[in-house]
Amino acid sequence: MRATRMHCLRHPNQHGATLIEFALALLLGVMPMVLGILQMAALLVAKNELNLATFLAAREGAVAGAEPGVMERMLARALVPLYVRAGRGGVAAPGDVAIAYAGALADATTLDSLRVLNPTRGDLDRLGTLRGGQRVIPNDSIEFRPRAVQDANVLTIEVTHCQKLVVPLAGPALVAALRVLDLDPRHQRCLAADRAPVVARASIVMQSDVHAAALR
Repeated sequence: MRATRMHCLRHPNQHGATLIEFALALLLGVMPMVLGILQMAALLVAKNELNLATFLAAREGAVAGAEPGVMERMLARALVPLYVRAGRGGVAAPGDVAIAYAGALADATTLDSLRVLNPTRGDLDRLGTLRGGQRVIPNDSIEFRPRAVQDANVLTIEVTHCQKLVVPLAGPALVAALRVLDLDPRHQRCLAADRAPVVARASIVMQSDVHAAALR
């Protein structure tokens, strides 16, 4: 009888208040976690794409004297999947692909960073020879050359790609956190553009002479 009386004293609006509290808890507690997971998943996809793009750029550079412009163009081509919007059936229209490539190339040449880690300018000064009026690290008969020359013919590049953050709330929150935690000055250009720096490296044996223009 007492329990029944207490039940009758409850205001009907209390049930609605409970639903509102549950909805707020879901919105404020679970939703940020879900958005964060989605943003990290998107970054993992971008990292995988960048790993492949960096390898393809290094492979292109191996047959082009490690020329940065050649590698940047290949990098942009390989990163098109991160820029293009899929149409019906998951197939992008040619016009959309062209626009995506233009955006990727603009980022690759102005915002992203492609650095040649090996060989270095010091390797060129020590091991280089004159060919066609310019100094190069020779690649011919490489198996008969000193070990130092062989090591200098392993092209290693590092790409820092500034990835757009597309998930609401989670993206800006990640950038804000990285501005405090990431003190690498090479990443500041990405963070200034409200993007996340994603880094990849690749190494491949040269198939051509390394040109001086490649070693900035």
